[in-house]
Amino acid sequence: MLLFSWLLVFSFAVGLAWTGYKYFRQSRQVQALHKTLQEAVDALQSLNAAHQENATRQESTQEKLRGYLQLMDTVINTIPNPIFFKDEGGIYQGCNRVFSKQILGLTRDRIIGRRPQDLPDQIPPDLAAAYQREELKMVEKGGFHAFETQMQCADGKRRDFLFNLAPVTDAKGAISGCVAVLADLTDKNRAAQDRINKEKLEGVLETAGAVCHEFNQPLQALSGYTELMTANLGRGASRDYLEKITEQIDRLRTITDKLQGVTRYETTEYAGKTKIIDIHKSSQ
Repeated sequence: MLLFSWLLVFSFAVGLAWTGYKYFRQSRQVQALHKTLQEAVDALQSLNAAHQENATRQESTQEKLRGYLQLMDTVINTIPNPIFFKDEGGIYQGCNRVFSKQILGLTRDRIIGRRPQDLPDQIPPDLAAAYQREELKMVEKGGFHAFETQMQCADGKRRDFLFNLAPVTDAKGAISGCVAVLADLTDKNRAAQDRINKEKLEGVLETAGAVCHEFNQPLQALSGYTELMTANLGRGASRDYLEKITEQIDRLRTITDKLQGVTRYETTEYAGKTKIIDIHKSSQ
């Protein structure tokens, strides 16, 4: 009976010890699991914080980029010169208001995404072909290229422009398009032509004055002699010839009068090879 009691106590003690051992192991496992879970939570929080920071940084970068693009748009629209951008396929990718309104007479959304050949009413085919040839020259040069040509404006009139082309390159250095800044030379060219015509007119006037001065005296003498001869001759062939000479003298006098009345520089084709001063138009 006593032995049985001891065995019962021993079994209870062993069971209690085993239960304590299992509880200890489970407690350690729970602690390890809790630690792992805490580390996962900390890592997740760290990743979330990093994500929030990246998102904030990205949003800040995008905001700065939007501000920069807005600034660039304001800048190019403030510049009084027409400006446009094209990609490597010759398609308009952007322009300022001067180019869209004063040159093409279209809104920018009707220009962007199109080629000059797609706008024949605004850019006649001959001008579109000329622009394309010059852009190919820029590509061949691989750098800045300038040329002077005409452009049809929104009012339908063609004006002289200086095109300044610069290539746009990608990350690899390959040409991916071009930017063009235009300068209106119409008034400058007209002023230069007016100055040339003025200089030519001054030369014409000096020559005309000298010719008239040299011609007038011989003409007066010839006129006097023919009048005397006509008065001393009766009707006949000789008198008829003198009257014809008098007509030619009067014609020469008319020409010298026109030379003295020249007020502008006008030319006319002569023999299909050269140009001469048109004294009739120049003296009107």
